[in-house]
Amino acid sequence: MGDQLSVEPTPATDAIAFPANRPLRIQRHLGVLGVGVGAFLLFRLFALLPGLVETLYATTVGPLIVQPLSLLVGLLPLALVELVLIFYVTWLVVLTGRTAREVARRQRDWRNALAGGGLRMARDAGVMLVGFYALWGFNYARRPLSERLGWPAWNAPEIEALISLAEQSVESTNAAYWALHETEDAGHPTQDPPDLGALDRALETGWQRAAELLDLPGSTSRRYGRVKRLVLTPIVARFGIVGFYFPWTAEATVLWDSPAVTRPASMAHEKAHQRGIGPESEASFLGFVAASLSPSPHARYSATVFAQQQLLASLARADREVYGEVAARRFPGVLRDLADLAEYWRQFQGVGTAIGRMVNDRYLRANRVQGGVLSYGRSVRLLITHASLNDGRLIR
Repeated sequence: MGDQLSVEPTPATDAIAFPANRPLRIQRHLGVLGVGVGAFLLFRLFALLPGLVETLYATTVGPLIVQPLSLLVGLLPLALVELVLIFYVTWLVVLTGRTAREVARRQRDWRNALAGGGLRMARDAGVMLVGFYALWGFNYARRPLSERLGWPAWNAPEIEALISLAEQSVESTNAAYWALHETEDAGHPTQDPPDLGALDRALETGWQRAAELLDLPGSTSRRYGRVKRLVLTPIVARFGIVGFYFPWTAEATVLWDSPAVTRPASMAHEKAHQRGIGPESEASFLGFVAASLSPSPHARYSATVFAQQQLLASLARADREVYGEVAARRFPGVLRDLADLAEYWRQFQGVGTAIGRMVNDRYLRANRVQGGVLSYGRSVRLLITHASLNDGRLIR
């Protein structure tokens, strides 16, 4: 057949037979890769037509696929993504081991083995690309959130306005901490609520309220599958990842043992990705709004801590002295939670973190997210603009 290739013996090996040589379906495997590349090129084309993407995919076809899939997969007690990854890695290891044994026993030519492995990788990459863009990736071609909301172009705030917002964020965080603990210092880091399922449902309520407040598309206010906690947390955390959205199963996931001070905000962030929000800054901002409007006191506290970190960091760059004065007003319990958070991440610092950051940066840039991982910090612009349109208030 035209799409098969067998390795012919060379003069040095013409007395050797390779009974385990595999026919290499070159056209089929490269054809699948070609379809994947075509999906990526279609995405790049759609980026020139963001209005079309919004109408035909982001608010219609995309949610029609993702929402029911996320609800179905959400019925499983464990994260399906972990089972998929474990199965795939195990399959690769077994296949590689079997192939290496055949080559070692001179049952298979090493060139046939390498070609077969390369073609399988090409085929799998094509399948993953098609699935990624069809199920979710085209959302990266949408117009920026600020444009979709009709907000004015970004203008850096005057220092007085930034100070006011930073002070407000500290006051809001202190108030949320008091509402949760009824003291300025509980004497221990904040703990998760007893029922994480109830927290997930409360965040869904927060998303409904956020959709109404910001006049987001109707698909945003629908209920989606619950956030899963990762059993493989020790491995994932070493790459500096708090959580991630897996488009192929429509699952939002977070670390199993991450500090409670950030868990609700992380959950709300990943729920933003479920709703077709691609850029990290937009997911963080909308996650903040949803968590701050949630009926859960844990979620509201986590939201205020997120906003406080963003605004105090901006204030520190603008005026270090004023930053110190405002930051000193935080409750001892809030400082304890932030110290616990820093200690948690300190144990995972290393080569894995650098690799995870590099891979994430390349992924974001490939999908038109300007600045790569630096885009995470741009959520502060959305926070500031939101407040300016809300009578100077971060939380309504």
